[in-house]
Amino acid sequence: EESIISVGDASFIAEKCINTENLDMSLNLFNDINRMLQVIHLMPKLKSVHLKGNVITSKEVSEVEEPHASLERIYLAGIGLSWGEFCKLAEHIPNIREVYISGSTLNIGNTPAHILQQLTVLDVQHSDIANWNSLNDISELPNLNTLILSNNTISRIQISPGKFSKLETLSLDNNNISEWSSVAQLRNLTLLKTLRIRLNPLITGPGLDMRLLVVAMLPAVKKLNGTPISANERLQADIFYLKHFATDYYKDEPDFHILHYRYKDLVKEYGEPDTGMPKIASIKDQSIVVKIAKPDGKEFEKKLLKTTLLKNLHLIVQRQCKILPKNQKLYWIDSSNEKILLDDPTRDLAYFNISHDCTVYVET
Repeated sequence: EESIISVGDASFIAEKCINTENLDMSLNLFNDINRMLQVIHLMPKLKSVHLKGNVITSKEVSEVEEPHASLERIYLAGIGLSWGEFCKLAEHIPNIREVYISGSTLNIGNTPAHILQQLTVLDVQHSDIANWNSLNDISELPNLNTLILSNNTISRIQISPGKFSKLETLSLDNNNISEWSSVAQLRNLTLLKTLRIRLNPLITGPGLDMRLLVVAMLPAVKKLNGTPISANERLQADIFYLKHFATDYYKDEPDFHILHYRYKDLVKEYGEPDTGMPKIASIKDQSIVVKIAKPDGKEFEKKLLKTTLLKNLHLIVQRQCKILPKNQKLYWIDSSNEKILLDDPTRDLAYFNISHDCTVYVET
């Protein structure tokens, strides 16, 4: 924020900044993209540059004489470049790995095949992107790992198998996605592990839990909306999914298995759903209520599954009692008045024969 508009003494900058790796030129008065590039080229070891907030009026990027080999990260938020203009800029920075170009009307389209080959992170939120198909070119980028599309107007997702083959993290917060068929399309992102999809008008109804439905539809995702998905939550999601759509399953309509592509696999695992839902009920019966007695004698109750790992119970006790797991001694007393020490955090509650209405005692 120094109101800089031009390079000044280039030789002085080149001499003094020969080893500079990080440069912040945000919120200055550069209006010519080539002047910005001139500064970048004066610093051969530069790895990261912030250019956000400069209002660029002269956007015709000059031809590349010698590309900048070391630049890996560039912030271009709010400078008004189109996607085509950015692609010309990318010719100068062939090894760029992270691009943050939010706040422009990008209209992502044709992307020359030889640029952005090292790109791993692309942030294009707040960029008026409405059509998923406009992302076809970047879906071929060989190293794209993280794509941030939040705060756009995407309403429908259509992903062909093999596209975005390296994508592990996707953010779709605050778009216009309203159909669950679009969520089902995300299964084609075979490496997807982290997903954000809050603030979308996804259709819900009585008894429909959005988070559980997403968890059930996307079994490979490990973190949803910033929160890790536990084994217990995934089990609950599968049970919910089977029960909620059992009636539709028996209608045997052609489109059912397109949208609910996992349903057959879940039936194989848990059994055919029916009026009584016997197989699902037997799993749900693993739910138990455990009383936990604090060191001060006060008790609280927690609904758990028998498959809950002891290490997760330690975390619950930590939250309630403010005692670190390494300082906790947990045990319960069986019907013969024998103290059963809970001493293996990798085991589940069933291993220790903890059943409904048991009391677990906490000592330090």
